[in-house]
Amino acid sequence: MRICDRWMQEGTTDRRGRSHPPQCTTLRKFRQIVRMTVMDISVTSRTIAQHIESVTHHSVSARTIRRRLQQIGLSARCPSPLTQNNRRLQRQWCNERRMWAA
Repeated sequence: MRICDRWMQEGTTDRRGRSHPPQCTTLRKFRQIVRMTVMDISVTSRTIAQHIESVTHHSVSARTIRRRLQQIGLSARCPSPLTQNNRRLQRQWCNERRMWAA
């Protein structure tokens, strides 16, 4: 079938349907997600989801946000506060390996 015939009969030039559903986040929402992530390191994906829902009145899951950030190479933020003990252990680990060569 020619493209013009397909356009007249089906209203599209695609040869087949999509193999995946369309993304639920628009480009505008995605830019807002990236902006919030880059501006504040401590923001979590759940916090971003709540903010987007309060602003746009459309819900986006925290999982979707983590996936979209991972697509462009940004890490998704997970809430993990560093306690005094964690900081001490981290510093100790770094001091032990300070003289290692790559």
